[in-house]
Amino acid sequence: MEIRNNKPTLFEKSTCNIWTDPYIQQQMLKEHLNPISDGASRKQESILKIIDFVLKQSKPKSRLLDLGCGPGLYTSLFKDKGYDVTGIDFNKASIEYAIGKRTDINYILGDYINEYPAGEYDTVIMIYCDLGTHSDKDRDKLLENIYHSLNDGGVFIFDVFTEELVKDKQKDKGWDYAHQGGFWSQEEYLLLSQTFHYPENKAFGYQYNLLTKDETKQFIVWDRYYTEEEIILVLQNIGFRKVTIHKNILDGNSFTSGSEMFIVAEK
Repeated sequence: MEIRNNKPTLFEKSTCNIWTDPYIQQQMLKEHLNPISDGASRKQESILKIIDFVLKQSKPKSRLLDLGCGPGLYTSLFKDKGYDVTGIDFNKASIEYAIGKRTDINYILGDYINEYPAGEYDTVIMIYCDLGTHSDKDRDKLLENIYHSLNDGGVFIFDVFTEELVKDKQKDKGWDYAHQGGFWSQEEYLLLSQTFHYPENKAFGYQYNLLTKDETKQFIVWDRYYTEEEIILVLQNIGFRKVTIHKNILDGNSFTSGSEMFIVAEK
């Protein structure tokens, strides 16, 4: 039994992934579909506010791409508003669920960093602070693809954590024992968790050792946070000509943190 206790290198990738693990992705799907939970998608009340925000910023009934679409909570609502919608996610359980619900939406099972969907779009969205889960290198690769896929005047709409995240998160260690299984495994397990802060890089890393009777798995999840000036500069360096920051879109949530800002970047 090998337990990892050292601090990961910045944006190090673990051998196991919570979004592709066969059991955990099913648990993630359940959280997505819980209308009063912020656990995997935001609760329904918040989703509707975000939909309304995007509608005000985007070209009506145009081509929209949802990066990290999950089970299609946003894509279905945009399709109902007359948009031509494509969604991509690498959680197989979520994509299969989405396809089962709507055959009139183009769903793709894939990694949007390395398998960015071909096509031209008027709006690209990425919600739930997904941009912050990627290294700066992968972030810039993704932003380049987004920029080039947008039609002139098209917008990229997304959210990221602000520096206020440091008030909600701090370096920590903990453990959780589930006698009859739970979110992480259907079997009895012990979960050892560690939170690391990389203040010079504005990032938090969450490392998990999952111990079951038969095996040990390691997972690492990342959160990158930004100042307004920094995220604007990142987008301008890609080529976006107009960037606006929007705060207080949501009243509050039980997500990782309520300290997020929404950004609209226009090509």
